[in-house]
Amino acid sequence: MSLNCNASGWIIVTGLPKVEHLLLFVVPCCVALRSIIALDTMRSVGMWLLFCWWFVFAVQAEDPYRLPEIFMYDDWESCPNSSVYCYAKTMLRVDQFPAGVVVPDTESTDRIVYHHRRHVLDLGVCVAKCQDEVSGLSEMERSALDHPAISVNYTFHVPSHVFPTMAVDDRRYRSLVNVCINKRLRAEYNIAGHTTLEYCRPPRDHPAPPFSFLELAFIAITSSLVSVLLLATYIDFSSPDDKIPCDGWVMAFSIRQNWNRLTAGPRTDLQRELIHIDGLRVGLQHLLIVIHSIGLAMIAPTPNYREMESFLDSFPLLAYITTNALLVQIFFTIGGYLLSVNFLRDSRTQPIDARYVGRKLLNRLLRLVPVYWYFLLFSVSINVRLDTHVGGFRLFTVENAFCRRNAWSNMLFLNNLVWPEDMCLLHTWYLAADFQLFLYALAVLLVVHRWPKSCGILFMVGILFSLCMPAYITHHNKLHPVYPFKLSEAKLFLSYDPWIRKIHMPSYANTGSYLAGLIAGYLHDRVTNHKLQLSEFSLYRAADRLITPVMIVVLFSSGIWYSIDVPKPSLWVSLYSALYRNVLGVFVAVCFLRSINAPKGLFRRILSFKLLTTLGKLTYSVYVLHDVAMRLVQLNQPMGSTISVTKVLSFVYQINLVAFAGGLLVFLLVEQPMIQLFKPTIDRICSWSKKNKTE
Repeated sequence: MSLNCNASGWIIVTGLPKVEHLLLFVVPCCVALRSIIALDTMRSVGMWLLFCWWFVFAVQAEDPYRLPEIFMYDDWESCPNSSVYCYAKTMLRVDQFPAGVVVPDTESTDRIVYHHRRHVLDLGVCVAKCQDEVSGLSEMERSALDHPAISVNYTFHVPSHVFPTMAVDDRRYRSLVNVCINKRLRAEYNIAGHTTLEYCRPPRDHPAPPFSFLELAFIAITSSLVSVLLLATYIDFSSPDDKIPCDGWVMAFSIRQNWNRLTAGPRTDLQRELIHIDGLRVGLQHLLIVIHSIGLAMIAPTPNYREMESFLDSFPLLAYITTNALLVQIFFTIGGYLLSVNFLRDSRTQPIDARYVGRKLLNRLLRLVPVYWYFLLFSVSINVRLDTHVGGFRLFTVENAFCRRNAWSNMLFLNNLVWPEDMCLLHTWYLAADFQLFLYALAVLLVVHRWPKSCGILFMVGILFSLCMPAYITHHNKLHPVYPFKLSEAKLFLSYDPWIRKIHMPSYANTGSYLAGLIAGYLHDRVTNHKLQLSEFSLYRAADRLITPVMIVVLFSSGIWYSIDVPKPSLWVSLYSALYRNVLGVFVAVCFLRSINAPKGLFRRILSFKLLTTLGKLTYSVYVLHDVAMRLVQLNQPMGSTISVTKVLSFVYQINLVAFAGGLLVFLLVEQPMIQLFKPTIDRICSWSKKNKTE
């Protein structure tokens, strides 16, 4: 028996031809026939011939071999309260599958195979039931079912070492669960494998553990924030209408004052010109929640997972999902554009020196850190107590374990790098990458400000680096040129997907879009303040004419990588990767340039609606907490319930509602109070003297 990969990205188990299998059934019939002939009973001979003929065709008409379901969870409610309940993954031995059975080759580097790993099973195991099932086995039978681990070159389970209790539980239950699962698989599917324990939750009749220091700290901080918020709001509303409270903390925490800040309109001409960017952020945040929610729904343990998997047979859907991975590039372009525009505006009104740079960095951190660290504290403390039923393990307990080990990388804005392996708050890689790109871009602007004539060389070097780096990473690591949406990787929230870790997250692989925004901001300043005419430059005219069709071709063709086999590394694959990683950011930057001094069209007028620009101020808080919102909504879905398109759409908009409502609460409770409380201190420390400027 052997394993072969066909042109569709499936592994075919080949072995004996069907005729030889049929002979296994024909031979006993013939032996019986010979005995009958010896008895010279012709009537019986005819009956036996008819029986053998019917038996052979009955075997041929049998249903094809049925693989085990990939989600096999013991009923948690019927598991005794005194029993441990373990989560595990079983790796089946593909070489033991019968002839003709196919499994998707999800690790193929030649094409993207989006299917589940059919030979990897998600398990929930009631230990008490397993003990009952294997109690009658002899030592020899147990030994025969206790299969060794199967070596693979990818991660398919949550590493048990992240849970402190698993050092003991793994030794205690590993062999038992392995034997138990193989016994079940042998009895129903005539196959076996190796089961790896991920986590064992204590019996339900055990008392809840006492609150840890971090949990008490989170509760204390939240209680203090709420108390100060209510007190400040009461003082504010109690003050006479013609008298504004003079206490800074009251103004910082008052709900009325922060609501006024939220709904306030733009104050300067530049803010009025760029107000549509806040509306653009809202649309992008919504699309981001949509794609994340669909991904979470498609990996939920459901009996109709094959139906959900079959939806991905649609080329437009695959292209849509693959393209949506680039939404983050638009955020990078916006970041580079606003940084450049604001820096060049400031350079005309104040000195660009160490104090300016210090104030810029501290204000950036003040915007990022309070909300971010608040949810980091939530993720290393109280969130584990939301694991109240069998579905809560992968949603909260795993996150808590990863964050307890690796939250330091988040706090230092380093969690977008290839280490640590087990990521805390996976979606916050963007905050780390964006902060690193902010530092790179600020350094470039400082050089341009000090040596204005160097801008052309700097920008050209940056463009070449931004094109070459994705191409090199793709070529060196034999990666797919586009985002490979794989259900097999999504089941671990993409934490171990090589494409995500090596090319999607690192800041040095995302410089193109940020640089495009930076250059657009620089040209915006030259056009508005130095009367530069972009239309006079042939390079701009070519970019303006070509960028839209190139973007359409690249993005709409991104789905073909699920249909064609291309051996890697390949030069043209690397070139496609360079285009794919940069084309959307360049397109948005060109759109920003087109809008300079141009009357607002319908799209910009819609994005400038008061509702959208107001919600735009919430998008940072919404981004940080939308992952928690997704997990909370998913937690309320019954384990093993079926998934439908209608339910997925409902799921998406529930998450949007919860995320934006939560974003408003966090904006009023954490984000704005901290900014208003500490910004005056930063400005005072990094203030500059008008007298010194005159001198």
